[in-house]
Amino acid sequence: MKRQLIWDAGPGEMRAGLIEDGSLVEFRIIRQRRDKALLLAREIYTVKITDRIDGSRAFATIGLGEDGVIAPCPHPIGQLVAAEMVRPAIPEPGRWKRAKYRPIDSIAARTQPGWHFSDEPWVVFLREMAPLVEAIICADAATANEVEGDIGSACAIRIDPEVVAGADFEELIDHAVSGEFAIPNGMITIERTRAMTVIDVDGTGDPHAINLSAAQEITRLLRLLDIGGSIAIDFIASANRDQRKAVDAALDPAEHTAVNGYGMAQIIRPRTRLTIPEILCGTTPGRLSGESLAVALLREAGRSQGFGKRRLVARPAIIDIIRQWPEETAALRHSLGAEIELVPDPATTGYGHVHVSQN
Repeated sequence: MKRQLIWDAGPGEMRAGLIEDGSLVEFRIIRQRRDKALLLAREIYTVKITDRIDGSRAFATIGLGEDGVIAPCPHPIGQLVAAEMVRPAIPEPGRWKRAKYRPIDSIAARTQPGWHFSDEPWVVFLREMAPLVEAIICADAATANEVEGDIGSACAIRIDPEVVAGADFEELIDHAVSGEFAIPNGMITIERTRAMTVIDVDGTGDPHAINLSAAQEITRLLRLLDIGGSIAIDFIASANRDQRKAVDAALDPAEHTAVNGYGMAQIIRPRTRLTIPEILCGTTPGRLSGESLAVALLREAGRSQGFGKRRLVARPAIIDIIRQWPEETAALRHSLGAEIELVPDPATTGYGHVHVSQN
């Protein structure tokens, strides 16, 4: 099997697409550890005990403004403890579900809350992926040099801007936000709820053919969008047992219940990080979060042509977010060779726009 990684580095976030035999099978969005949304399971953190829940559990913080739950925890309030994140904080509609930690007594806590490892998350990702792929494909020499600095000679690094552009991650992001994916004669809709991810299958024509297409596409999308946890699927109802078994067989072989006569099935997949829709939308399913809008504006500026100053115009809330990212704006200024001006404008829509000065 031929495997390559497309690496689309831009201001605000890194995008990666795993290609197997010419097909995009996994998509990742990697951002800095600015807040709880970018923390990962299995990583080690120093947490501070903030309050007791009961005799075996306590609230703990890593300094990002949101407590997680640590258990078992005999430690007193105020103590610093080295802990492994068991599950990251999860953005549910309208709220965040707290992260879960477990203490690691064999590792000494640091002097303040935060993560133990200094490597940025995209460096960790690249080092994990490099031995698994034949090549990492970048859009330009600067990005390729950065990747080589992160992974050394672990795999080949190629420069091919047409391949990176042809991956069309933007269209995939649009679908991930809307949750709508077309199949022959039908539609798959993916919706997040507080209890689970719900997938609905609908269409006109032969119900069995639509269900089979949907089962195959759902299997692909769960891997592509990194969707884990509890997943309920509502297929078109069928009274034919053999047809239901065929749909069962078309689903991913991961643990799932058989499709019943009402068309319902459930899949349980491992969940160690946020899904692509959660990264993009946060607690507002169906629309980009403020952070994602800010990233979109920065990436638009990074693609802009010309030599003059860039004026980034957006709603005040988006500009306020970007002002909290001095490293991103400094990197953008360096890559463009131009000054960056942030202009709040309540009348703008979407993520705003970029104006290139002609002076």
